[in-house]
Order: sequence, then C-alpha cells, then structure tokens
Amino acid sequence: MEVKPLDNSFEARRTAEILNELLGKFHETLKEHPVNKERIARGLPPANAVVVRGAGTLPKIRPLNEIYSINAVCVAATSLTRGVCRAAGMQLLTVKGATGTPQTDYIAKAKAAVQALDENDLVVLHVKAPDVASHDGNAKQKVEVIEKIDRMLSYILNKVDLGETYVALTADHTTSCVTRNHEGDPVPVAIMGPYVRSDDVEEFGERACAKGG
Repeated sequence: MEVKPLDNSFEARRTAEILNELLGKFHETLKEHPVNKERIARGLPPANAVVVRGAGTLPKIRPLNEIYSINAVCVAATSLTRGVCRAAGMQLLTVKGATGTPQTDYIAKAKAAVQALDENDLVVLHVKAPDVASHDGNAKQKVEVIEKIDRMLSYILNKVDLGETYVALTADHTTSCVTRNHEGDPVPVAIMGPYVRSDDVEEFGERACAKGG
C-alpha cells in the first residue's frame, strides 16, 4: 500500500515520499533474506514488510537530575523504554542477556539494578516479558514470566538495604491474554520503604491491590 500525505504541505508530501522509497527498499531486502527464502521453501509466509507507525519527536523535558538533583539509571532492553528514560536524562545500562523477551535474563537485570543503586539515587528496572506473553495470548507463558519476576524481585529485596531503599512495583498498562491487546483496566501498584504505611493486602494482583491503601 502506498503511503499518502494527509495534506498538501511540503512536509507531508516529503515524508510520504521518503517512506514509500524506504518501504520499497525494505521489501526488496527482506525478499532476498535467507530467513525468508527458508520460510517460503517450508510453505510459510515471508516477513516482507516493516511497520512504521508510531513515529514521534524527541520531547523537550528537563532531565531528572536537574529537577530533583538525583542520579537516575535505566535497566531495560526495549528501545521504547530506553528512549523514554534517555529523554528524561537517565543513564542507560546495557545488560548481557537482557533481551526484552520472555527468555530475558531476569537475574542479570536484577544484579545490574542492585549494583547501580550503590552509586545512584533512582533505578528503573523494566521487564517487557508479561506484555509479550499477553500479546501472544499465551497465558501459561505469562504465569511462568510472572514467577520469574517474583524471583527477580526476591533477589533485589535480599540484596538492598530495606531500611533506606524504596521499592515500587507496578505496570504501565494491562494487556489481556484474551483480546491480546492493551486494555484500560487499572494496574496494581505496591510501594515499600521507610515510613511507608502498610495495609492488609498480602498479594500483588489487580483484585487484591484494589482493596488496599
């Protein structure tokens, strides 16, 4: 399908022109790729296009260290999360074995986060795996992923000083294994640390946390 400009401005026409040329080159390159030749030989459809939705511009935001006088670090593998953290002025850590997939090295990411806390005030640790399993409609894998995250969090809690460290656990959105899409349901959030008042909730989940403080 041809990319068409939404209006007759030079910018819109030029963007559509560039995208059409780029997508054509992607298509030709992918057509000759060994993986696709193998797929075609096996009677499978080739991966012959690149999705270009969601393009944006870098926002002009004050970095976190300037606003709060803190050193902040991001431990993540997915490009979107790393880009957002970089835009916020956070240092990006690259962890061996961290992939952004259910096969990621959870403990390696946990070790990197704990080590980063030695010299930094804030560490954001992101795990993409539950979202991936949900988009695939794979409930069994999602359970396995959550169990691995449990072990990852346990490692962190056993390695940091809980007398002076705050830990917040949450998600950016819900993703349903049934619809395989992002949904608008509320996400659970748990916060622990010095002087944080606890409630009676003993499990981390949507229904349990909904009854909490």
